[in-house]
Amino acid sequence: MNWVKSIQETIDYIENHIQDDLTIDFLAKRVFSSQFYFQKVFTMLCDCTVSEYIRNRRMTLSGYDVVDTDINILDIAVKYGYETNESFTRAFTRFHGITPSDARKNHSNLNAFSRIIVKSNLSGGKAFMSDFSERGYVVKETGAVYYTLDMDKTLKWFTEILGWYGQIEARDENGNGDYGCVNNIPIEIEALHIAPFTGIHMFRGEPQQIMVGFMLVQGVEQLYQYVKKNGWNQITEVVTEPWGTKSCCITTIDGSVLKFFE
Repeated sequence: MNWVKSIQETIDYIENHIQDDLTIDFLAKRVFSSQFYFQKVFTMLCDCTVSEYIRNRRMTLSGYDVVDTDINILDIAVKYGYETNESFTRAFTRFHGITPSDARKNHSNLNAFSRIIVKSNLSGGKAFMSDFSERGYVVKETGAVYYTLDMDKTLKWFTEILGWYGQIEARDENGNGDYGCVNNIPIEIEALHIAPFTGIHMFRGEPQQIMVGFMLVQGVEQLYQYVKKNGWNQITEVVTEPWGTKSCCITTIDGSVLKFFE
């Protein structure tokens, strides 16, 4: 799924149906997504939740109606989904800092929440880029399967030693991780499908004391320095292979081996 396109289409739909009963379930189904991932990606791209966006846009537009028209305030309240004048007044005052009647009387300048254009709102990437800059290396290709008996501990190792991101997707009845992913880029960015999957699938099982993954990276020497700086010594020196490729191997907290090459 192209999430940027889907979320922008959702915003356009909200704007065109701002007076309708808009539920998260309905909006998620429109883009063929679960509510969980829909809300997660919307928040990441827009810096606000779906509900906040709808509420803030309704308050902005109702403010224009209050100040610039003679429409009865109760009719404006109903127009934007509020059943009573009291509930509308509370929401209006919370957003604008003034009651609707006072705003109309004084022709006040009210707060405004602008319509979001997703591509211009991807400012959150700056924080991720600073992480990448500090780390000094980027994984370009991977997709290994990794077994561990303590997924939480392994996930912590990947985040603290390699600087990766991750989450545990499924747990058993005792809270032990059954399946999770660790990724070179934030899970939310990976979900946008703007880059190939560059992570590792984790499953619960006996760790394999062998080489379990080969990963193409850019900046293998920076990778070596980053891992050593984080206090992990089970990494080989960077060597130049006979065919010219630079590589190094890392033995993980589970005793499995990951090979990185450039």
